[in-house]
Amino acid sequence: MSETKPAGTEVTDAKGRLLVIREPDFLQEARINRLVGESSTNVGFMCGYCLPAIHVAAIDGESVPFPATYLQLEGVIARVGREGRDAVAKYLEDKQKDAGAHVESVKN
Repeated sequence: MSETKPAGTEVTDAKGRLLVIREPDFLQEARINRLVGESSTNVGFMCGYCLPAIHVAAIDGESVPFPATYLQLEGVIARVGREGRDAVAKYLEDKQKDAGAHVESVKN
């Protein structure tokens, strides 16, 4: 049986790895907040580690399952690493800028 390629946007990190970026749905975001407990109020932890990591669906064609436990979340964070986090953060930042530019163009 062949593995299907995860859907999403592809970005390359500083290590040269191809990352597939997915958009977590609302329930997945809620589950991550519950999973990390009180740490969900730590903006640095959530924005710097958790949220970039859960956006990664695959690394170099190898699927990255959405974490269901804190230990799995740590595993995903470790796999994604700094380089992956930086690539995802840049993608999300660019996406936000594009959305802002679109809103401004609609206003004018």
